[in-house]
Amino acid sequence: MPLRALGVFLAPAAAAAAAVLDCGDLPRYALARSRDFFSLRMYSLWYIIDNGADAVSVDAAWDIARLQRYVEKQGLKLVAGLYTHGHFDHIGGSVPGSPASPLPGATELHRAKVPLFLGAGDIDAATLQTKLGADTWRPLKEGDTLSVLGDELPILVIDSPGHTIGGVTFWLRGTGPGVRAECAEGMLLTGDTLFLKNVGRTDLPGGDSTTLLRSLSRLSATPEGVQVLPGHSYDAPPRRSTMGTVRSDCGMMRSAVAKFPPASLPPLPSHRIQTSSEEL
Repeated sequence: MPLRALGVFLAPAAAAAAAVLDCGDLPRYALARSRDFFSLRMYSLWYIIDNGADAVSVDAAWDIARLQRYVEKQGLKLVAGLYTHGHFDHIGGSVPGSPASPLPGATELHRAKVPLFLGAGDIDAATLQTKLGADTWRPLKEGDTLSVLGDELPILVIDSPGHTIGGVTFWLRGTGPGVRAECAEGMLLTGDTLFLKNVGRTDLPGGDSTTLLRSLSRLSATPEGVQVLPGHSYDAPPRRSTMGTVRSDCGMMRSAVAKFPPASLPPLPSHRIQTSSEEL
């Protein structure tokens, strides 16, 4: 299957998509945010990744119709919906404390027969949030490697609890010969575990500050050239950064490394390929 050029796109409410990263001979990454006012204020981010034929979404919520239009326009098939954690602004469903209608998200993908993947520890919360049965979700655990887009783009799962009990981070690392130096170490989709200069809150149900510090320290052990793509961008552009820069800019990550040195924690899993996501 031929691979297209890779690019990350920001899609502001009233502007055309603009490429902010080109990684050469790899599948494309499309980054978008909802037009919903609340989402714009939170700068919630979701991602589409494709290999020219198949696509996966990451933390798709708020504007599923837009995602589906994009996929259809590009002639793609959405083969998986990946979620970093089970909060409403990432998976949709009911808004805590609000009588508003449920937000679009995982429920709409399920209706479209798209398989859903989520950290095992967050499935109970996601079931309450979306009203989808627990068996709807395919549980993820540390070290799982998804090959839903083929062997050229393995998607490695890293447990990163602390913001939620079952939070996970996805590490995408292309293996083709045409990868540009800027993207040689891949991309880290961190959800609300790690932002570019800050981290997700731990005062919500399932949150724990000590656990989050451990997760941050482990993530800091990824190569300094890894492109970090967070679940929100509350700061001014750019909306991405390298791990080397985040280690310097994020005070909480510096504190995490000082308190829990990476060498004292379980090592990160390594990339490996499974023949099918059905094995998970």
